[in-house]
Amino acid sequence: MKIFSAHDPIEAHIVRGLLESQNIHAEVHSDNIFSLKGEIPMTNDTDPYVWLVNDRFEKQAKDIITEYENRKDDELPNWICNQCNESVEATFAVCWNCGNSDHKQ
Repeated sequence: MKIFSAHDPIEAHIVRGLLESQNIHAEVHSDNIFSLKGEIPMTNDTDPYVWLVNDRFEKQAKDIITEYENRKDDELPNWICNQCNESVEATFAVCWNCGNSDHKQ
């Protein structure tokens, strides 16, 4: 069953990973056509989504997804790049200024 519609493949894989970390088997679908967005008509039906393999985990999966959706990005601290000392938002894994991924809090 389709349990979550994502904005992009990365978000779909994050949610699948959250579910898998709780031993809930899930799959990502339609992530391979995302790169065609803008070239062909795309709708919510063609966006990447997470498919719950076993329906008996529906409530637990929905709870995990609700917690994910309600998270506050501003609760996460920014990090400082070790290479150029630039402040980078916590949602990014790579420095926007120099491309370095080594950081300190």
